[in-house]
Amino acid sequence: MNDIFMRNVLKETACTEYILQVIMNRTDLKVIDQTLQKDYKNLQGRSAILDCVAKDAENNHFNVEIQGENDGASPKRARYHCGLLDMNLLNPGDFFDNLPETYVIFITKNDVLGYNLPINHIRRRSNETGEIFEDGQHILYVNSKKQDDTELGRLMHDLHCKEADEMYSNILATRVHQLKETEEGVNQMCQELEEIYNEGEQSGVQKGELKKARETTLALLEMGMSAEQIAKAVNLSIETIQNWISEASF
Repeated sequence: MNDIFMRNVLKETACTEYILQVIMNRTDLKVIDQTLQKDYKNLQGRSAILDCVAKDAENNHFNVEIQGENDGASPKRARYHCGLLDMNLLNPGDFFDNLPETYVIFITKNDVLGYNLPINHIRRRSNETGEIFEDGQHILYVNSKKQDDTELGRLMHDLHCKEADEMYSNILATRVHQLKETEEGVNQMCQELEEIYNEGEQSGVQKGELKKARETTLALLEMGMSAEQIAKAVNLSIETIQNWISEASF
Protein backbone atom coordinates (compact mmCIF):
# COMPACT_ATOMS: atom_id res chain seq x y z
CA MET A 1 0.00 0.00 0.00
CA ASN A 2 3.05 2.26 -0.19
CA ASP A 3 2.36 4.56 -3.13
CA ILE A 4 5.98 4.80 -4.28
CA PHE A 5 6.55 1.06 -4.05
CA MET A 6 3.25 0.22 -5.77
CA ARG A 7 3.97 2.42 -8.76
CA ASN A 8 7.06 0.28 -9.35
CA VAL A 9 5.12 -2.94 -8.88
CA LEU A 10 2.63 -1.76 -11.50
CA LYS A 11 5.38 -1.11 -14.04
CA GLU A 12 5.04 -4.84 -14.65
CA THR A 13 1.85 -4.97 -16.75
CA ALA A 14 1.10 -8.50 -15.55
CA CYS A 15 0.69 -7.12 -12.01
CA THR A 16 -1.77 -4.47 -13.15
CA GLU A 17 -3.64 -7.08 -15.14
CA TYR A 18 -3.87 -9.47 -12.18
CA ILE A 19 -5.11 -6.74 -9.82
CA LEU A 20 -7.79 -5.69 -12.31
CA GLN A 21 -8.83 -9.29 -12.96
CA VAL A 22 -9.46 -9.81 -9.24
CA ILE A 23 -11.22 -6.49 -8.60
CA MET A 24 -13.38 -6.77 -11.74
CA ASN A 25 -13.96 -10.51 -11.17
CA ARG A 26 -12.92 -11.18 -14.77
CA THR A 27 -10.21 -13.75 -15.40
CA ASP A 28 -10.38 -12.98 -19.14
CA LEU A 29 -9.41 -9.30 -18.72
CA LYS A 30 -6.27 -8.49 -20.75
CA VAL A 31 -4.38 -5.20 -20.32
CA ILE A 32 -3.01 -4.06 -23.68
CA ASP A 33 -1.72 -0.63 -22.66
CA GLN A 34 -1.00 1.32 -19.50
CA THR A 35 0.49 4.62 -18.37
CA LEU A 36 1.86 5.34 -14.90
CA GLN A 37 2.00 8.71 -13.14
CA LYS A 38 0.63 10.60 -16.14
CA ASP A 39 -0.24 14.28 -15.75
CA TYR A 40 -3.79 14.65 -17.05
CA LYS A 41 -4.11 18.25 -18.13
CA ASN A 42 -7.09 20.52 -17.66
CA LEU A 43 -6.29 23.73 -19.50
CA GLN A 44 -9.08 25.67 -17.75
CA GLY A 45 -8.73 24.19 -14.27
CA ARG A 46 -6.83 21.84 -12.02
CA SER A 47 -4.80 19.05 -13.57
CA ALA A 48 -3.95 15.81 -11.74
CA ILE A 49 -1.38 13.05 -11.88
CA LEU A 50 -3.13 9.67 -12.07
CA ASP A 51 -1.32 6.68 -10.57
CA CYS A 52 -2.13 4.13 -13.25
CA VAL A 53 -4.37 4.31 -16.32
CA ALA A 54 -4.81 1.04 -18.19
CA LYS A 55 -6.76 -0.08 -21.25
CA ASP A 56 -8.01 -3.61 -21.80
CA ALA A 57 -8.59 -5.52 -25.02
CA GLU A 58 -12.25 -4.41 -25.08
CA ASN A 59 -11.27 -0.71 -24.89
CA ASN A 60 -12.40 -0.28 -21.30
CA HIS A 61 -10.26 2.26 -19.44
CA PHE A 62 -9.23 1.92 -15.78
CA ASN A 63 -7.71 4.43 -13.39
CA VAL A 64 -6.22 2.58 -10.40
CA GLU A 65 -5.32 4.72 -7.38
CA ILE A 66 -3.59 3.48 -4.22
CA GLN A 67 -4.79 5.75 -1.39
CA GLY A 68 -3.32 5.65 2.10
CA GLU A 69 -5.06 8.82 3.29
CA ASN A 70 -8.85 9.19 3.46
CA ASP A 71 -8.91 12.66 1.91
CA GLY A 72 -7.14 11.28 -1.14
CA ALA A 73 -10.16 9.12 -1.95
CA SER A 74 -13.08 11.49 -1.40
CA PRO A 75 -16.19 11.04 -3.59
CA LYS A 76 -15.59 14.38 -5.29
CA ARG A 77 -12.02 13.42 -6.11
CA ALA A 78 -13.37 10.25 -7.71
CA ARG A 79 -15.78 12.40 -9.72
CA TYR A 80 -12.93 14.65 -10.86
CA HIS A 81 -10.83 11.70 -11.97
CA CYS A 82 -13.78 10.48 -14.04
CA GLY A 83 -13.95 13.89 -15.73
CA LEU A 84 -10.22 13.99 -16.46
CA LEU A 85 -10.37 10.54 -18.02
CA ASP A 86 -13.29 11.52 -20.24
CA MET A 87 -11.62 14.74 -21.40
CA ASN A 88 -8.61 12.76 -22.58
CA LEU A 89 -10.43 9.95 -24.36
CA LEU A 90 -12.13 11.81 -27.22
CA ASN A 91 -10.40 13.54 -30.11
CA PRO A 92 -11.80 16.66 -31.79
CA GLY A 93 -14.73 15.67 -33.97
CA ASP A 94 -15.36 12.32 -32.23
CA PHE A 95 -18.93 11.41 -31.34
CA PHE A 96 -19.80 11.41 -27.64
CA ASP A 97 -21.15 7.88 -28.02
CA ASN A 98 -17.57 6.80 -28.77
CA LEU A 99 -16.62 7.35 -25.13
CA PRO A 100 -15.51 3.97 -23.71
CA GLU A 101 -16.54 2.48 -20.38
CA THR A 102 -14.37 4.00 -17.65
CA TYR A 103 -13.60 2.68 -14.18
CA VAL A 104 -12.03 4.81 -11.45
CA ILE A 105 -10.80 2.41 -8.77
CA PHE A 106 -9.65 3.58 -5.35
CA ILE A 107 -7.85 0.91 -3.34
CA THR A 108 -7.92 2.45 0.13
CA LYS A 109 -6.01 1.77 3.33
CA ASN A 110 -9.13 2.48 5.40
CA ASP A 111 -12.87 1.95 4.99
CA VAL A 112 -13.35 5.42 3.47
CA LEU A 113 -17.07 5.11 2.78
CA GLY A 114 -17.81 3.50 6.16
CA TYR A 115 -19.96 0.65 4.80
CA ASN A 116 -17.72 -2.14 6.19
CA LEU A 117 -17.76 -3.86 2.81
CA PRO A 118 -14.80 -5.23 0.83
CA ILE A 119 -15.85 -3.41 -2.35
CA ASN A 120 -18.40 -0.77 -3.37
CA HIS A 121 -19.54 -0.30 -6.98
CA ILE A 122 -20.86 3.20 -7.66
CA ARG A 123 -23.21 3.96 -10.57
CA ARG A 124 -25.70 6.75 -11.34
CA ARG A 125 -29.39 5.83 -11.17
CA SER A 126 -32.71 7.49 -11.96
CA ASN A 127 -34.47 8.59 -8.77
CA GLU A 128 -37.85 7.94 -10.38
CA THR A 129 -37.33 4.50 -11.92
CA GLY A 130 -34.33 3.18 -10.00
CA GLU A 131 -32.75 2.12 -13.28
CA ILE A 132 -29.05 2.61 -13.95
CA PHE A 133 -28.21 5.68 -16.03
CA GLU A 134 -26.08 4.06 -18.73
CA ASP A 135 -23.37 6.68 -19.15
CA GLY A 136 -20.55 4.11 -19.00
CA GLN A 137 -18.97 5.64 -15.91
CA HIS A 138 -18.04 3.44 -12.94
CA ILE A 139 -16.42 4.22 -9.57
CA LEU A 140 -15.16 1.42 -7.33
CA TYR A 141 -13.92 1.65 -3.75
CA VAL A 142 -11.89 -1.34 -2.55
CA ASN A 143 -11.38 -1.55 1.21
CA SER A 144 -7.96 -3.07 1.87
CA LYS A 145 -8.81 -3.69 5.53
CA LYS A 146 -11.02 -6.57 4.39
CA GLN A 147 -8.57 -9.46 4.04
CA ASP A 148 -10.87 -12.46 4.23
CA ASP A 149 -10.42 -15.83 2.52
CA THR A 150 -11.68 -14.71 -0.88
CA GLU A 151 -9.66 -13.87 -3.97
CA LEU A 152 -10.22 -10.15 -3.35
CA GLY A 153 -9.38 -10.54 0.35
CA ARG A 154 -6.16 -12.39 -0.49
CA LEU A 155 -5.21 -9.64 -2.93
CA MET A 156 -5.71 -7.03 -0.20
CA HIS A 157 -3.53 -9.16 2.10
CA ASP A 158 -0.81 -9.22 -0.55
CA LEU A 159 -0.89 -5.44 -0.99
CA HIS A 160 -0.04 -5.09 2.72
CA CYS A 161 2.72 -7.73 2.75
CA LYS A 162 6.29 -6.62 3.28
CA GLU A 163 7.83 -9.93 2.22
CA ALA A 164 7.31 -11.71 -1.10
CA ASP A 165 7.21 -15.17 0.49
CA GLU A 166 4.16 -14.14 2.55
CA MET A 167 2.06 -13.37 -0.54
CA TYR A 168 -0.62 -15.57 -2.11
CA SER A 169 -0.15 -14.31 -5.68
CA ASN A 170 2.88 -15.66 -7.54
CA ILE A 171 2.63 -12.75 -9.99
CA LEU A 172 2.87 -10.10 -7.28
CA ALA A 173 5.39 -12.07 -5.22
CA THR A 174 7.75 -12.39 -8.17
CA ARG A 175 7.65 -8.64 -8.80
CA VAL A 176 8.10 -7.73 -5.12
CA HIS A 177 11.03 -10.15 -4.85
CA GLN A 178 12.61 -8.53 -7.90
CA LEU A 179 12.26 -5.01 -6.49
CA LYS A 180 13.40 -5.80 -2.96
CA GLU A 181 15.87 -8.66 -3.27
CA THR A 182 17.73 -8.25 -6.57
CA GLU A 183 20.42 -5.72 -7.30
CA GLU A 184 18.60 -4.45 -10.39
CA GLY A 185 15.34 -3.96 -8.49
CA VAL A 186 16.92 -2.25 -5.51
CA ASN A 187 18.85 0.10 -7.81
CA GLN A 188 15.64 0.90 -9.66
CA MET A 189 13.84 1.73 -6.41
CA CYS A 190 16.72 3.83 -5.08
CA GLN A 191 16.95 5.79 -8.32
CA GLU A 192 13.24 6.59 -8.30
CA LEU A 193 13.30 7.54 -4.61
CA GLU A 194 16.20 9.88 -5.28
CA GLU A 195 14.32 11.48 -8.19
CA ILE A 196 11.19 11.96 -6.07
CA TYR A 197 13.18 13.48 -3.22
CA ASN A 198 15.06 15.80 -5.58
CA GLU A 199 11.77 16.96 -7.09
CA GLY A 200 10.51 17.89 -3.63
CA GLU A 201 13.81 19.58 -2.80
CA GLN A 202 13.75 21.67 -5.98
CA SER A 203 10.17 22.80 -5.40
CA GLY A 204 11.38 25.24 -2.73
CA VAL A 205 8.30 24.52 -0.61
CA GLN A 206 9.28 23.30 2.83
CA LYS A 207 6.04 21.42 3.38
CA GLY A 208 6.45 19.66 0.06
CA GLU A 209 10.05 18.77 0.83
CA LEU A 210 9.14 17.24 4.18
CA LYS A 211 6.28 15.26 2.65
CA LYS A 212 8.58 13.82 -0.01
CA ALA A 213 11.26 13.10 2.61
CA ARG A 214 8.72 11.26 4.76
CA GLU A 215 7.52 9.18 1.79
CA THR A 216 11.12 8.38 0.96
CA THR A 217 11.82 7.43 4.59
CA LEU A 218 8.96 4.95 4.74
CA ALA A 219 9.86 3.44 1.38
CA LEU A 220 13.51 2.97 2.42
CA LEU A 221 12.31 1.46 5.71
CA GLU A 222 10.24 -1.06 3.70
CA MET A 223 13.45 -2.01 1.89
CA GLY A 224 15.20 -2.81 5.16
CA MET A 225 17.38 0.27 5.66
CA SER A 226 18.14 1.38 9.21
CA ALA A 227 17.02 4.73 10.65
CA GLU A 228 20.63 5.93 10.62
CA GLN A 229 21.08 5.08 6.93
CA ILE A 230 17.78 6.74 6.05
CA ALA A 231 18.71 9.91 7.96
CA LYS A 232 21.88 10.20 5.89
CA ALA A 233 20.02 9.48 2.64
CA VAL A 234 17.41 12.23 3.13
CA ASN A 235 19.73 14.59 5.03
CA LEU A 236 17.55 14.93 8.13
CA SER A 237 18.12 14.32 11.84
CA ILE A 238 17.86 10.82 13.24
CA GLU A 239 15.21 12.10 15.69
CA THR A 240 12.94 13.22 12.82
CA ILE A 241 13.34 9.88 11.06
CA GLN A 242 12.61 7.91 14.24
CA ASN A 243 9.48 9.99 14.88
CA TRP A 244 8.19 9.28 11.36
CA ILE A 245 8.90 5.57 11.79
CA SER A 246 7.07 5.53 15.14
CA GLU A 247 4.05 7.34 13.65
CA ALA A 248 3.87 4.87 10.76
CA SER A 249 3.83 1.89 13.11
CA PHE A 250 0.44 2.88 14.59
